[in-house]
Amino acid sequence: MKHIFPVSRAKGRAAAGSLRRAAPLLLVLLLALFAVACSSSKASMKSPELPPRHWLDEAPGVPVENKDKLEAVVPNLYDPDKQFSFEELVFLTIQQSPLLVNSAVDLEINRLARTNAGWKYLPEPRMVLTVSNNITRYNMNVRNTPSDYGRPRLRASFYAPFPNPVATYFENKVQQGLVNVAISTHRKAVGDVIYEMAQSYLKLEARRRILAAQKGILPLGTNLVQYWQQVEAVDGRQGTSLDMARQSQRERELNVEKSTQEETIDRTRIKLIAGVEPEQRLRVDPGSADDILEGFDGHTLKWEDRWAMTEDELLLRAQLKLSDYNIMLAWAQYVPNISFYVNDSPPAGQYQPPNGKDDYFLHVNFDFPLIDWGRRYRDVQTARMKKAQAFHDIARRRTEYSYNWLQAEQRVTLAETDLKVQKIRLETAEMKYKEARIAFDEGTVELPQVVEGEEAAANARIAYIRAELEYNLARLEWMYIANLLQERFLGPPAKEII
Repeated sequence: MKHIFPVSRAKGRAAAGSLRRAAPLLLVLLLALFAVACSSSKASMKSPELPPRHWLDEAPGVPVENKDKLEAVVPNLYDPDKQFSFEELVFLTIQQSPLLVNSAVDLEINRLARTNAGWKYLPEPRMVLTVSNNITRYNMNVRNTPSDYGRPRLRASFYAPFPNPVATYFENKVQQGLVNVAISTHRKAVGDVIYEMAQSYLKLEARRRILAAQKGILPLGTNLVQYWQQVEAVDGRQGTSLDMARQSQRERELNVEKSTQEETIDRTRIKLIAGVEPEQRLRVDPGSADDILEGFDGHTLKWEDRWAMTEDELLLRAQLKLSDYNIMLAWAQYVPNISFYVNDSPPAGQYQPPNGKDDYFLHVNFDFPLIDWGRRYRDVQTARMKKAQAFHDIARRRTEYSYNWLQAEQRVTLAETDLKVQKIRLETAEMKYKEARIAFDEGTVELPQVVEGEEAAANARIAYIRAELEYNLARLEWMYIANLLQERFLGPPAKEII
């Protein structure tokens, strides 16, 4: 049989001995590969959940004077007699609302990225272990071969890549800016939740007043049904008035039932915003909604002044500054990479005798491309164009803000006008009811006219409450656009976040 690599018996025995000596090292390598495989399988397992925590402990979100209020609401959460005002429920929501998880986790991710960027100033020492052995042993019987020829050999080398110091500096600047942007984004998310909570409180308070007015006219329908029953009993005839009165009473009862269901939905919505289980009892004080808009008058404000105090303007300025850092980061890629190596590989001209002891050498490498085909230049141009986008985005968003401000002002004016109309209608309906009541006392009109007048007055009052709700919601939106609602709990935004 013809062999491609003819080997003598002596050489075969030597090779077999070498393989036996290499067996422990091969076993170590197999165990290392098994450990890597196990670690990769563990990586596919379900990750542990984040522990519950207060996300603003380390962020400049809540002013110091509000920290005690923030921490005081949690121990009373499960107190059955506790009734949460709007302010207390806002602080509870800041701590545990599920609507704030994404921005809070993003804040933590950016903080970790900033820490990683800081450690890039230092080189990362690494060790390389190399296990070598001959596949063929053609020189086994050659004179002057080293004593370890044909045996497994373990070589250790060390190297430390030194990151680009210029790029590392600007990358730290970028990461610090991204952390501050994440803080501002989280504050904006908290402001959105506060706005939604305020809307729910205003609606709940209006719903409570509407429900009280609807329940107030239920006895009128009962009296009217009894009246027509007596009339038909006396006249001895069956007319449609009694059926109509019963139908109207059923409609009133259904309106009360509908308003009760809507109130339950509003209370459930408040639980969802606050991060409370739907089954848990949560008593709120809708009357505290009257303090939300206290002292706010948007007509005394200028949108130019309030634009400078919004989180959006702060974020846009941060994006512009981040674009500057990204441009410098792109230019920094022209700086060569530096790395240090320590190994027993001699450079050219360093003679090592065959039977001598290996020397270790320090190598300093400067790595840079001779031709990068314009990649770095294109990265710089891309960063410049992104800065132009950020610059023009500021002008666009500023125009949108002025438009939103004008719309909010117009909605408040329209809602105020409608509120005045409903007030006049309410006064007219109450005057007609008083007139019908006087006429009934004098005996000139019957009970149905009095009930009709009183019901009309009650419906006019309900319409007035709804118009007042729309007016308050319009004012609340204006207050939110002006960033005054958020400042009440979070304080003003930072002047500069980078």
